[in-house]
Amino acid sequence: MQTLQMTEGLTLPRVIIGCMRIADSHMEGEALLRFTRQCIELGADTFDHAPVYGGYTCEKYFGDAVLRKEPQLRAKMKLITKAGIVLPNRLGNARIYYEASRQSILRDMDESLERLGTDYVDLLLVHRPDPLTDPAETADALETLVRQGKTLHVGVSNYTPAQTEALQRKLSIPLVTNQLEFSVKAADHFFDGVSDDLFTRGMKPMAWSPLGGGSVFSGTDEQSVRLRAALGEMAAGHAIPVDTLMYAWLFTHPLNILAVTGSMDIRRIQNAVNALQIQLTHEEWYRVLAASRGYDVP
Repeated sequence: MQTLQMTEGLTLPRVIIGCMRIADSHMEGEALLRFTRQCIELGADTFDHAPVYGGYTCEKYFGDAVLRKEPQLRAKMKLITKAGIVLPNRLGNARIYYEASRQSILRDMDESLERLGTDYVDLLLVHRPDPLTDPAETADALETLVRQGKTLHVGVSNYTPAQTEALQRKLSIPLVTNQLEFSVKAADHFFDGVSDDLFTRGMKPMAWSPLGGGSVFSGTDEQSVRLRAALGEMAAGHAIPVDTLMYAWLFTHPLNILAVTGSMDIRRIQNAVNALQIQLTHEEWYRVLAASRGYDVP
């Protein structure tokens, strides 16, 4: 498994296990524990959570099946979670909203630790930017949690370059990553200044939904149809599955993207890991881009 040093004291594998579908997959108990062990054996030892995944249930499923069952596995894994989204009816609210206030972030952290069955996570991300919270207040909450040892490192998710800079200016510790949407279906960040900002900061991003939500495999929209044809032909030429090629497309980019998988099938995780051995040519990479956008570069 290829790993990347995100900052001093934090090295992560290029393939990170996204746990947002634990509830949907109905994987609990021994099956979830077995899946976790298999991922660790592959070197994919980092598990990405958020309180809102499964409506506040996925973290608890993981805690009950894994860390409360075999607490010794905590030393063999890294945990990521997030804070800052409030789902409907969570606090008597009728609608979803974002809140990156000190109170909300501290509360989310404590509740996540309880559900996960651990006393710290390796990385806490602010899940979404909240326009109603001063970045200084968010920064104070993050630094408090690091001082308390409840998280070892901090980062953001879905932040623009300007939002990242506004928060970083209030922090005395580094934001180590920005988790963003990158895939063959979502290539805008390679051209809208986000990638350039990441290069400037020396920040390695995490890609959520790296397979485009699966629509490439069955979607009937024009983009999915174009991509399915191009990727299918290219994957056959490389003698690899289409999903491996989709991961390879991300891994080929010099940003050093880490992919957050969305599958609870160990075979799919193996396909992602195998993609690390594939380096696409410039022409191949741009062929996929053209299929995604519907036109060649000028």
